[in-house]
Amino acid sequence: MLKNKVFMRTKISCIGMVITTHRLKKENILIVLDRDGTLIEDKGFLGKNPDWKYDVKLKKEVVEFIASVQRKYSTTKIVVSNQSGVARGNFDCRTVEEINKHISQLLEKNGIKIDNWQYCPCVDFEYAKSKKEKINFNPEFVREKTKRKPSPDMVYDALKALNKKLSDFSRVIVLGDKNEDKEMAKNINAKFIGSNNKTYGQMLKEFEAGTQLKL
Repeated sequence: MLKNKVFMRTKISCIGMVITTHRLKKENILIVLDRDGTLIEDKGFLGKNPDWKYDVKLKKEVVEFIASVQRKYSTTKIVVSNQSGVARGNFDCRTVEEINKHISQLLEKNGIKIDNWQYCPCVDFEYAKSKKEKINFNPEFVREKTKRKPSPDMVYDALKALNKKLSDFSRVIVLGDKNEDKEMAKNINAKFIGSNNKTYGQMLKEFEAGTQLKL
């Protein structure tokens, strides 16, 4: 009889472990990443220099943070970035896309695959007007309304391209270095983690702080 009870307890314990493990694997995390200053060092209008490849440096702490999260959870990773350098005439859209591709290849060498890239090359009329004395903007990229952060439009575009929606995820985090990233996080009801001067461990602690599994 005692042997049977011990067996039953062991069996129930094992079942509980299987269920818990299954639920952990089921949790889907959306990671929304900024590019310049977050994924890579901010060199100021990357692409203006024809030899821009020499300026691309991954931020090690951020890469380690992403790698750590994706080891534990099922993740979808998207990059959204404001690229007003196109409107300013510093470089063209093709250059932005070549840079994104290059960064993607560097990340893949570190075991990280970005699922979708989005960028906004435009500025709005009001901003262009305020800077017209200093900058000769390309009128093709000056709009009444843009998808620039803190607008969530680029996030929605990325999810649409992936045939996903925000409600598919149990947690959404935005990793960035500027206030526009923080405000965008608010606009999609996501947790914001600032990347400035933080170690991988500090970012991971913020990610885990106060979070509970949705069972």
